[in-house]
Amino acid sequence: MSEVKIFKFGGSCLKESNDLEAVVQRIVESSQEKTVVVVSALHGVTDRILQRLESNDRQSIPAFVASMEMMHLEISPTLVNDVYYSKFRDALSALSDALLNNCENPSETSQIRAQIAGEQMSSVAVSAAVSACGIDCKPIWSEELGIKIHNVKGESVIDIDSTIQALKIPDVPVLVVTGWYGVLNGEPALLARGGSDLTATSLGAVLNASEVTIWRDVSGVLALSPRWAIPSRNLPYLSYTEAQELALFSEPVLHPFAVEPLRKEGIPLRLRPLHNPGDLGSCIGPSIATGEPRVRAVGCLPHLIPLTMRLSGVMSVAKVVADATILLDRARIRVWSLRARPNEARFLVSQRVASRAMRLLSESPGLPTPNLGDAISILCLVGESIGNNFLISSEIEEFARQSELKLTHLDEGKRDHALHYTVSDEQTQEALISIAKKFDLLIP
Repeated sequence: MSEVKIFKFGGSCLKESNDLEAVVQRIVESSQEKTVVVVSALHGVTDRILQRLESNDRQSIPAFVASMEMMHLEISPTLVNDVYYSKFRDALSALSDALLNNCENPSETSQIRAQIAGEQMSSVAVSAAVSACGIDCKPIWSEELGIKIHNVKGESVIDIDSTIQALKIPDVPVLVVTGWYGVLNGEPALLARGGSDLTATSLGAVLNASEVTIWRDVSGVLALSPRWAIPSRNLPYLSYTEAQELALFSEPVLHPFAVEPLRKEGIPLRLRPLHNPGDLGSCIGPSIATGEPRVRAVGCLPHLIPLTMRLSGVMSVAKVVADATILLDRARIRVWSLRARPNEARFLVSQRVASRAMRLLSESPGLPTPNLGDAISILCLVGESIGNNFLISSEIEEFARQSELKLTHLDEGKRDHALHYTVSDEQTQEALISIAKKFDLLIP
């Protein structure tokens, strides 16, 4: 382990000037020889840029860019006198140019360049606030640092080996790095939303950091996602596998692939509350499970629509599934669950894209027209070794019968650390509360 510590601050930690003050204080308190700080765009900036790209109104671009400048100056007043203010102006110019280019000739490249300007502006604003405290600090953008991206099974992730070879680390105590993007084939490329988590953990692996800390606006990893407004226990420790499973089914806990770069070296990942530094939050690391397996958290993906294809005897299940999966993947429609049987294939997709998925599959020659089902949710019960524990699954099913919850086991192959069930969309809240009570996941 090196004397490098990685801090990550997302948009939820960059809403107001008092948030930035807390960010600076956490950096000042760091006792490491070098602290690498990964930042997202300020709260709401990425959404505003996306809306601007969608409207594609050329006349209002100067006013929009000016509003972006004022927003950053309000949260970080020292920015205007900072030695790197010209770098901030470069980011503003890049945003303006990308928006103008997209008006004239809409392209993925101009859209990406517009979006990453949010991270670039944020990095200089945060760096200026840190420098104002007398700390030698420098903002550096992903392309300058040498962060490389490649695709693995259709997902954009950071290429650890290529990044190690390209890395250029300035010799300053604090670096403020842009999250969420890197370079692919010489051009900027985005990770998935929430990808700043992955930037932080990948840099942790590249630099063999002592630990990675993601500062948030909640106390850590909760047994139930805060989105459900059900008061649940904080989990002081999770294994890498528990955290990864929960991240897949419980937005916005963590980027689903964030823990993977840390696993090999066993680097701990901490999730801590920004405004309560005395709270240690949650730590994610190697498995240390002892005692009987138990349900420790419940993730949930709501508002999913089943698309079910009935197959005749002459149809190959494997071919239908393969063709449909390729078609949906090309349209960037995520399949959250796939069930294939001799006479049917069922795909679960988000309600938001269900109509488009239905149209694509129905219009494809050689594929049977799917039936649209009622909305359901996937419940993901997480805990080391519960997937292989017959007593736990039997207990859950008996509990469901007694409570009149219509839980259906989602059989997609055993997973050692999770059990998956579906429930009707209207029963989701009731199911979460009932299961949380059953397994003592609620705050007393």
